[in-house]
Amino acid sequence: MIIKSIRFENYRAYYGEINFDFPVDGEKNISILFANNDVGKSCFFMGVLFCMYGPKEDLKDLINVNAFNEGQYQAAVTMFVEHNGEDIEITRIIQPRGKFQGIPASKDFESVLTIISNGKPITADTEEKADFINSLVHEDAAQYFFFDGEKINDYSVANSEKYKDAIARILGIKEIENTIADLMQVQKDYEKERDEALKKLDKYEDILQSKTKSEQEVSLHKETLHKYDLEIQAAIELIQRHEDELKKFDDIKEQVEKKQELADNIQKQELALKEVEHQRDDCFKKNSSVILGMIAYGRIAKQLPEEPLTYHISSAVKEHLLHLMNQEKCSCGEKMTAQRIENTQKYIDDNFLTDDALLIEKEREAMFATLEKYRDHGSKSQYAYLQLNEDVFGLQSEIAANKQTLIALKKDIGSFDEEAGEKIIADIARAEEKRDEAKERRTETNVLLNQSKEKLQEFETKLAEFSQANEESAHLQRKFAYTTRLLEVFQEYLNQMLEEKRQLVEQKATEVFMQITNNPKKYKGICIAKNYSLMLELTDGEKYQIEPGRTLNPSTGQSKVISLAYIAGLNRSTNYAAPVVIDNPLGLFSDEHRAAITKYLPHFGKQIIFMVSSGDLSEKYHDVIKPYVKTEYILENRGDQTWPKTTIAEKKVY
Repeated sequence: MIIKSIRFENYRAYYGEINFDFPVDGEKNISILFANNDVGKSCFFMGVLFCMYGPKEDLKDLINVNAFNEGQYQAAVTMFVEHNGEDIEITRIIQPRGKFQGIPASKDFESVLTIISNGKPITADTEEKADFINSLVHEDAAQYFFFDGEKINDYSVANSEKYKDAIARILGIKEIENTIADLMQVQKDYEKERDEALKKLDKYEDILQSKTKSEQEVSLHKETLHKYDLEIQAAIELIQRHEDELKKFDDIKEQVEKKQELADNIQKQELALKEVEHQRDDCFKKNSSVILGMIAYGRIAKQLPEEPLTYHISSAVKEHLLHLMNQEKCSCGEKMTAQRIENTQKYIDDNFLTDDALLIEKEREAMFATLEKYRDHGSKSQYAYLQLNEDVFGLQSEIAANKQTLIALKKDIGSFDEEAGEKIIADIARAEEKRDEAKERRTETNVLLNQSKEKLQEFETKLAEFSQANEESAHLQRKFAYTTRLLEVFQEYLNQMLEEKRQLVEQKATEVFMQITNNPKKYKGICIAKNYSLMLELTDGEKYQIEPGRTLNPSTGQSKVISLAYIAGLNRSTNYAAPVVIDNPLGLFSDEHRAAITKYLPHFGKQIIFMVSSGDLSEKYHDVIKPYVKTEYILENRGDQTWPKTTIAEKKVY
């Protein structure tokens, strides 16, 4: 199928009639829609799904709000496609059901599907029209042709049954499964008829009742298993959603972690400060006398004369010297000359202390001598006290600096809700606990199921023997046996086909993955295990399964590459010739991945249509893909109010 053109009429963001043409010209197989956010990228993508498979939302909400407010109560999407030489026109209209009063509500609208093939309308009921569209691209397979690039990571963590079903559906195996389902119903009918024939003999009632009981047990265990499967899948999907919510905080993750680290450090520092302050106060309390004594010691030491007190003279000595100065000779016999008298007077002036001053000086000298005995202990106590004071000051400075940084980080982080993030983490833990509990119960139930199946098989073997009792039951037993063998043949064929397709998808996905991964030396390829779980194979041969929340999982960017490779592997393995429509294929990819994906996009399918912002497809990448581009559209919102009026601002054809 090739999309030739699409027409929108008042659908979602598109106001009025908007027409897109998508010609394919040899290698020029790409059409690009450029638009800013909230202008119409996703609306185009959703419009394709709406036209093909019907509405998933309230019909009223799909009508352009501006058109609706102007009284235009109709919207439509029309796809003009070519398929196997046929020109097909698919139109899905939203219109009022009939008359209504006032402003219509959602219940007042209906969706009508019209299909025209080679100019002739297809007259069929809704179910038959849906079958016709599914023959172009089946709805179950559509997610591998029409997908949202920003949600592509979901494909890498799907459960094994989803991978298996995707391979079966997209590669045309589903029809074999439908045949098997029909044969199982025929087998069940023959079995029931045979058992009814045996009942008429009135001799096998007990064995038939036991068989019925075993069948009920098997059925009950299967239902329980299905219930646990649903619980496990629901938990896995919930974990994925929560992890996606956490990714919203990635942009501020580093700041948040630093903020949390700072807050923890401040708390530890404040506790340390209290401890140091306590040690300082305790040190002073126990050694205050000695510490104060050392302070006094220091001050006294500064005030003590440099010469010993023995050189000072008292009042009595002064009187004696003054007396000698008036004598003709000194007491030593020497003559008292003018020079000797002058020297004696100077000595008196320099060294005389009053009796009170001399007493104070002697007391100070005595105190100093006493303090000298405690000098060593006092110095150590004083040093310890001063060191603790320095520690207090240092911690106070660090806390003040960290608090300033914390305030700045809070401004950077803004409205980030730490409690919300913590709640999400707690929700993930609870979901993981439920998942593990359901897995454990599923294992237990599986054991019981196998036991019940063994008992049922024993009863079935006996009934097969008893059925030879009369011609009717023997005839029905033969039909039952033939159908069972035929069922086994188809089941074996299905398993063989699935295995071949599994290997093919694995091979194609690996080829694509190795082209677009930014770390080809680390990985050997993508593996799809026997149970259809998706695995990565490293260059050393080690394989591991990708599961939500697993530590070994590759980075978000690498997971998106894996998903894209898996989808491409399916596309390259299928007989479908469907176009690939991608909403923002380059969104959330790193620069390195974006370059590789841009190179690969032209080879994704026969026709590629993707929506992107100019920021995601910069000039650098646009130059890479331009040789493959046939048509480009630039969308613009020409509304001046809250709701958009998107239209085509510019069209380029290369």
